[in-house]
Amino acid sequence: MPTRFLYVLLVAASCLVSEARAQEQQADTAFFLAGKKGLLGKIGKSLSVNNPAPAILATGAVKNDSVFRKFSGKVIREIQIEKLGFEKFVNDTNKVTRNIFSRAGDALHTSTRRRVILNNLFFAPGDTVYPYLMADNEKLLRELSYLQDARIEIKELPGNTDSVDVLIICKDVFPVGGSADLGSPTSGSIEVNDDNLVGTGNRIQFISYFDMDRSPTYGFGFQALKRNIAGTFINVAVGYQTEAPAFNSGRREEKALYLRAELPLPSPYHVWTGGLEYAVRFTQNAYKPDSVYNSDFRYNYRLFDGWIGYNLGAKQRLQENFNSRLKKFVALRGIHRRFTDVPDLYKNLYNVYYSDLVSVLGSFTIFEQDYYHTNFLYGFGRNEDVPEGFNLSFTGGLSRRGQATRPYIGFEYQRNYFSNRKNYLNYTIRAGTYFNKNLLEDISFLTSIDYFTRLRKLGNSKWFLRHFISGSITQQARTIYNEPLLLSSIYGIPLLSNENIRASTRITFNGESVFYNTWKLLGFSFAPFTFANVSYLKTIGADLHKGDIYTAIGAGARTRNENLVFGTMELRASYIPRTNGSRTTTWYIAFSTDLRFKYNSQFIKRPEFAVVN
Repeated sequence: MPTRFLYVLLVAASCLVSEARAQEQQADTAFFLAGKKGLLGKIGKSLSVNNPAPAILATGAVKNDSVFRKFSGKVIREIQIEKLGFEKFVNDTNKVTRNIFSRAGDALHTSTRRRVILNNLFFAPGDTVYPYLMADNEKLLRELSYLQDARIEIKELPGNTDSVDVLIICKDVFPVGGSADLGSPTSGSIEVNDDNLVGTGNRIQFISYFDMDRSPTYGFGFQALKRNIAGTFINVAVGYQTEAPAFNSGRREEKALYLRAELPLPSPYHVWTGGLEYAVRFTQNAYKPDSVYNSDFRYNYRLFDGWIGYNLGAKQRLQENFNSRLKKFVALRGIHRRFTDVPDLYKNLYNVYYSDLVSVLGSFTIFEQDYYHTNFLYGFGRNEDVPEGFNLSFTGGLSRRGQATRPYIGFEYQRNYFSNRKNYLNYTIRAGTYFNKNLLEDISFLTSIDYFTRLRKLGNSKWFLRHFISGSITQQARTIYNEPLLLSSIYGIPLLSNENIRASTRITFNGESVFYNTWKLLGFSFAPFTFANVSYLKTIGADLHKGDIYTAIGAGARTRNENLVFGTMELRASYIPRTNGSRTTTWYIAFSTDLRFKYNSQFIKRPEFAVVN
């Protein structure tokens, strides 16, 4: 199997390189049907792989507010919105790529309504131009899942030095998506969603699942999400599932009913933020004999989790406020999780995964954050926003878990920035502990670093290269009620399991090299990559030199069509010299479609226990 896979990978790579060279030698290269006459010829021309290349930022990264500085203090006369079709590019609207897919997309797609775009703006006609606020608004528009990209352009008015017009340039993604997973000849699932329902910016999703070995055979689920209600930036989602994966087994036998609401902090100049979730989740025996199900897998719990935050001084000295990025923030959070049913094995034995939890947490945060835009990180050429600044947060509160009610304190410091050479560094330090009977308990500490290099062109080719490096050190002490350190954590090696591992020390190093190309095939971009992961784990109570080392190395490729709402698809082949738990093969090949394809960053987060898994 490994030899055959490597052979296929080499053949595929050689085909990609040959295709790239062919495009370099002949700018008009198209699908082989392009030379035909009539309908076949039209289809062939529309399938051309030689789509216009996205603009590569020569400086590596550009500060978001820089383009707006020369207009600071001017009055906005009018707001115009230009909605691009699938054949155009936000950074250069003169570039046009027309093919059968762009024409079909424009014909079938209901464009985002003008009112929806206006509801996501921080300014209105008559307001003053503040560069930071404009930059934050541009970032918000790019983060909307139903927009592929967005840009704000300020236009000077002839003969008028005091006023300007603002042009919003935005491009939708084709919002109808879905997935099909045929896990076996007797089971599978189908998901269909619309992420921009009739141009309103709202989302609806339907899931259908079948398994001939399951009782009942069929299950379903749906979710409805209302975004930015009445321009308040409040999002509300409601959902119901009869086939959700159970958290303790992964089998599709959990029923779930939930309501979620959130008010994100769109910019550092907004006052309030918060969120809440109410959920009821329980299992119904769908696979195992009653005795096994009752002893190992049954559960039923309710969850309420709500928080609210206030941006200190956001309403004071408005003009000075818009010129300062240093902010102070207070937040309060309440959590109530109660199990009304647990597996028989744990009715009289504590288990962190079935423990009731009642907590009240408060936090005080100081943060300063700017944003730069670059490209070719998780996307394939569109604008991506990356934060630069710091965040210092102190958290305290009272928590009841198991039979103990304990005070909790914690802190987190995060710093991220671009170097002079436009390499990016992000490091984090966080720690937390509980007090009980004059002793410290459940002590957790983590420090991590993430680094990626500036995009580098490989010779005179159309290939570009970026390296990603990350590492972390995690330590726990006096663990009583908390979850032990996991190997499958994002701070470990996620594809490995955690069976029979109860660790208190974990040290991890990850490296990945990604090769990007500006050409496309049927609208899809491709990015081959190689990676290596090393993680050291020491079990609770063991000596430091008796820890275990786990590794994974491999290669793969990612692909995405930026015009579609589908996530990035990835084919990954991993070689695991040392297996663990239920994984017994050294080679592991996986295909996934739910990858993150936008750089995630937040101005502020809810009060939280120190996250180490």
